[in-house]
Amino acid sequence: MGTILFTRAARRIGAFTLNLTRITLALCILSVILLLTRGVDWAPGSGFRNILFLALSGIVGLTLGDWAYFKSFLYIGPRLTTLFMTLAPVFSAIIALPLLGEHLGFIALLGMGLTLSGVVSVVLERSNAGVPKGHRIRGTALAILGSLGQAVGLNLSKLGMGNVVDPLPATALRMAAGAIGIWIIALASRRMGGVPRLVRDPVARWATLGATLLGPVTGIWLSLVAVRHTKTGIAATLMAITPILILPLLVAMEKERVSGRTIVGTLVSVVGVALLFLR
Repeated sequence: MGTILFTRAARRIGAFTLNLTRITLALCILSVILLLTRGVDWAPGSGFRNILFLALSGIVGLTLGDWAYFKSFLYIGPRLTTLFMTLAPVFSAIIALPLLGEHLGFIALLGMGLTLSGVVSVVLERSNAGVPKGHRIRGTALAILGSLGQAVGLNLSKLGMGNVVDPLPATALRMAAGAIGIWIIALASRRMGGVPRLVRDPVARWATLGATLLGPVTGIWLSLVAVRHTKTGIAATLMAITPILILPLLVAMEKERVSGRTIVGTLVSVVGVALLFLR
C-alpha cells in the first residue's frame, strides 16, 4: 500500500521531495508516539555505541541507500531497479556472517533462492526495453549501491539495537540520522523547491501522509522487529517480496492484468517463504 501511495505522490511532486518530506514527517510522528508512550527518556539503557551504530544505519540505509535507489529509477525504471534491489538479502546474509556471526542452513538458503527467483521472474516479466547503454550502466550501479546500502543499514541496525534498544526507539534514532543526512543534501543541492508544491497539492499531501505512516513509520519499525527476532538475511528476503505482495493491489486498484508467468513466479516465492519458516 505504501508503494502505491508513494508512486502517486512522486508523480506529482518528484521522488526527492517526497523522500525528504516523508523522512522528516516520519521523525515527527515517531517522536510524538514515543513521548506519549514512553516519556522524555524513551530510549533507556542506550549507550554511545548503540546510538552510533543506529545513526550510521540511518545515514547508510535511508539517506545514501534511498538516494541511490530513487536515482536509479531515472535511468532504468522501477522494474529493473526492483530487480537489482533483490540483491539486498544476499548482501545482508554475506555481511551478517562476519559482522553478527549469523549462519544460514541449507533449507534457509534454498528458501532464499526460491523466493528471490520468484521475485526476479515477476519483475522481469515486463522488462524495460530500449534503455540506452549509458543509462543501463549508471542505473545498474546505483541500484546495486541502493541494495548494498539497505543491507548494511539492516545489519548496523541489529548491531545498534543489541538487547538494549527496542525497535521503535531504534527506528526513531535511524530516522533522525536519515533526516539530518537528507536535509544536508537538500540544502547543499538547493532542491527544496518541491516542498511548497506539496503543501499546495491536496492529493500529494494525503498520499505522502499515507505513504509515511505505512512506510517509514510502520514499515521500518516492523523491519527492525523482524531483524531483532530472526536472522538478517531471512528478514531481508521476506522484505524483498514487495513486488509479489503488490500484485493483488495493482489488479484491484490499477486494473493491471496478471500473466501466467507472474502467477508461477508468485507461487515459487510463496514456497520459498514457507521454507524460510521450517526448522
